Amino acid sequence: MLLGCEIINFDIFDDDRIGILEDGNDGDNPCRLRNMTALIGRNNTGKTCLMNTFEFIRDAVVINVADAAIKDVRPGFANMVCDKDKPATFKLFFKLRDRISFKSKYIRYELSIASDPYGRPYVASEKAVRSDKDPDKDGYKQVTILDMERGSGTIAYPRARDGEMGAIDIEDEHLTALSIYGKLSGYTDMCDLYKEISGWFFCKFSSDDPDNDYLLGTKAPGGHKHLNSKGSNVRNVLEYLKAENEEIYQATVESIKAKIPNMKKRKNLPSELADSPDRLFLYLLLLNDKCPRSTIFMETPDKDLYHDMVDVLADEMREYSFKNKYSQIIFSTHNPYIMEDLSPREVWVFKRTFDKHDGDVRITCAGADPLVDELFRQGVGMGAIWYGGHLDEETEE
Repeated sequence: MLLGCEIINFDIFDDDRIGILEDGNDGDNPCRLRNMTALIGRNNTGKTCLMNTFEFIRDAVVINVADAAIKDVRPGFANMVCDKDKPATFKLFFKLRDRISFKSKYIRYELSIASDPYGRPYVASEKAVRSDKDPDKDGYKQVTILDMERGSGTIAYPRARDGEMGAIDIEDEHLTALSIYGKLSGYTDMCDLYKEISGWFFCKFSSDDPDNDYLLGTKAPGGHKHLNSKGSNVRNVLEYLKAENEEIYQATVESIKAKIPNMKKRKNLPSELADSPDRLFLYLLLLNDKCPRSTIFMETPDKDLYHDMVDVLADEMREYSFKNKYSQIIFSTHNPYIMEDLSPREVWVFKRTFDKHDGDVRITCAGADPLVDELFRQGVGMGAIWYGGHLDEETEE
């Protein structure tokens, strides 16, 4: 799971951080990102930009930086940076589950992408550092496991002792070292890191995109194991689940239907979807996937949902975070109802002053405000605290 991120010179972020970038006392730092993290703030303060930045990072690692810069109508890398003469740098700090020992480990991954005189992006530098508990001290020691500069550098090879590195060179300047060594089974840390980032799921069920209609009957036949980002293949997923194990399929569908208000009496699928204008069925199907995503990013998942449906969704999101220790949900919202199930440490507030050309973004954890923390301790819910104006900055005239 992602504990923190720093973004430098990309989109509206000149140098902004959310969460932590250090070992964080075994991950218990009060300002780290949690299994459930809510992003709130006024319109145009950077919530969507943050989601888009994470999606770009995933594509840059999984595909390559050149294709990622133009994927999904992105305008090209040179048009996505604040200063074209400087690289965009992303620093990510993760808590991962080691695939061999099954214990927690902490890795910081840094990726810098620059553009040549023609505006074409390339991987300028790449670094990964693992935080290991120091047996001689009460703390952690930093062990570099990857260090690259313009395609040349070193990596900790399989079964190497701490500090032992081997030289590597990557000919294609568009590819990250993580995308290569993260697929080689001997490089355990790289594999776990790559699996984490490639497992990010960007949920767009609430999108206004006209192609985002999961009721369309023109989809290709055949079973799909997982929902796509728009949920447009829901029939294919249901077909796959039914073919794989009809008893589990029936139990899953009936369980989901029982949780959705006014849906308990409907019997057949997928006809019931046509009777339901909301997206709650899709969200619950996603959260019941047997192979949970490392991180699910949701933009306004409560959009178009009646208040009792928002309660159901909030409960299921919380249950998902309990069941999957190393997975998380990061979502944006403008709805105070869905906030009632959260603590101050799970809420991050976005503010933007527009003092600079691209706007000055500030991201703070609600739990860092003593007043908010005390109100919560006194039994006031986060939704009420937000509605009472204790989280949003007063609008300047």
